[in-house]
Amino acid sequence: ASVPAWWAGLRPRPEAMKNLADRIEAKAIELGFAQVGIVPIPKPATVPALEHWLAEGRHGDMTYLEKYHDIRIGERELEPGASTAVVVWANYHRPLGITKTGWRIARYALGDDYHDVLRDRLRALGAFIHAETGAAVGTRPAVDTAPILERDLGRAAGLGWVGKNTMLIDAELGSYGFLAELYVDCEIPAEEPSEHPDRCGTCTACIDACPTGAIVEPMVVDSNRCISYFTIEHDGPIPDDLEEKAGEWVFGCDVCQEVCPWNRFESETQLPDFVPRSDPASLTLERASDLRKSDFDRIFRGMAVRRAGAGLFQKSARRALRNRERET
Repeated sequence: ASVPAWWAGLRPRPEAMKNLADRIEAKAIELGFAQVGIVPIPKPATVPALEHWLAEGRHGDMTYLEKYHDIRIGERELEPGASTAVVVWANYHRPLGITKTGWRIARYALGDDYHDVLRDRLRALGAFIHAETGAAVGTRPAVDTAPILERDLGRAAGLGWVGKNTMLIDAELGSYGFLAELYVDCEIPAEEPSEHPDRCGTCTACIDACPTGAIVEPMVVDSNRCISYFTIEHDGPIPDDLEEKAGEWVFGCDVCQEVCPWNRFESETQLPDFVPRSDPASLTLERASDLRKSDFDRIFRGMAVRRAGAGLFQKSARRALRNRERET
């Protein structure tokens, strides 16, 4: 975050750092985050797994995951000079992602675009840190799109463990949440977070329930078989057997989370930004499959769905419509 020129060069006074971590955590909760952890930026723990996953082509057409590889694996800094990560988790859980007309949409995409919602809150948290330290403390928010291994950060910050479906899971909050980070260019004294033990045990509910068999082994998702991938990222053809197994999912998929036993404790989000919007919920599959771009942009303005684009959305809606007709 930028600071006035006259402020440049000022560093936090020692007295300003006292209990700063506690104040940051309290402010993060006030801003609507359900969890927060403050840690020195760690070296990513899953680099070998990432590189093996990329080498096998499990990322499909998502070639952007190959870019900035030196940053992603921790060989180069995302934000030069940053030494601390404030890692936050925001609950987005709402009742099932089924529209009024029956087609499916991932729950996280029912309300406002989380990129905008969380970035605004992280900027507010950065401004709070500036004010509390009274110094030129640089901050950088990261929400999903930065080349960092966010689940490694979430685990290091004590926010949960990574389940067999690759989701970060907390025993009380479940997995319906967004991870985001604020990189800070000063050391913030904080207690070392407690590590969450892996509590998946012998459970394979997510692997067994995945309609397309995309979870090929624990903690390995093959994007080429994933419903979320080919309704959000992939605009090319998919095998016929996968098309039928996609059911009426038009944007994203929640199956592996819906069957996870740890999500039976999940409470609904209190963030009004993630309240489902009425226009998309009332859209029929027939209209969605032939939606003009101008109508698509209007209905999904400010929502994550718009990132897929009108063409891919129509294609997914037509696939869902064919699957519905097969069932009748």
